[in-house]
Amino acid sequence: MSTVKVTDMALGEALDKLALQGAESSSKDGGACPTRAVRKAGMPEGALAHIVKADSDDMGAVIDGLNKVSEDDAALLASRSLREDFDACIDKAVLPNGSSPKTQSYAPTAAARPVAGKPNLKPAHPVRADQPVNSSIELTKGLVSMFSSYARDEGQKKTYTAAGQCLSTLVYNAGFSQEALHFFAGGAPLGTGSIVEHLTDDKDKAIWQSPRFTQGLVDCTTNATPTPMPGR
Repeated sequence: MSTVKVTDMALGEALDKLALQGAESSSKDGGACPTRAVRKAGMPEGALAHIVKADSDDMGAVIDGLNKVSEDDAALLASRSLREDFDACIDKAVLPNGSSPKTQSYAPTAAARPVAGKPNLKPAHPVRADQPVNSSIELTKGLVSMFSSYARDEGQKKTYTAAGQCLSTLVYNAGFSQEALHFFAGGAPLGTGSIVEHLTDDKDKAIWQSPRFTQGLVDCTTNATPTPMPGR
């Protein structure tokens, strides 16, 4: 890794994009808050250079790329304490367009970049409201449908399809209410906004936004391996 010192300005721009995860605007401090957080955490200059070079809003991809160079630095970037520092920075951030990055919430990679327009709330799969969701298998198709509606391209759709079983197991075991599980099973192809804003129960919202669950979503999509098309 390079040992050239990374400037706060370059690091701030990269971390602003990474911490705000695809928001169309940036924070007013130009990323000074997350820059202080990573320097305080003791992130080596080489790792900071990797973040700047990556210039990405996809935390999972940056962590995965960094992991190939230094597992310790990747673990630090993925650590709960640093994510909480980033969350604190986001809470303080005031976006020029008046929106809060928090409202965009987290659907890995994809929902981090909301699209203008109204969400499609029509379920893609039939779900009986009077029947409880009793297994993660019942959630797989719905979650793939919901997450894929945010995909930027076919490659990302394939990633969500490959991550389906991981996502459904994570969601099923997270402690969501039956109301939320029915919503996920229905798989409405929202395509805009964030998934969490359609959860009516505060406990469900807290679970979705918790660091552990967020990291689980990142892990599912980062570790997913799309199945190659026949003949390719």
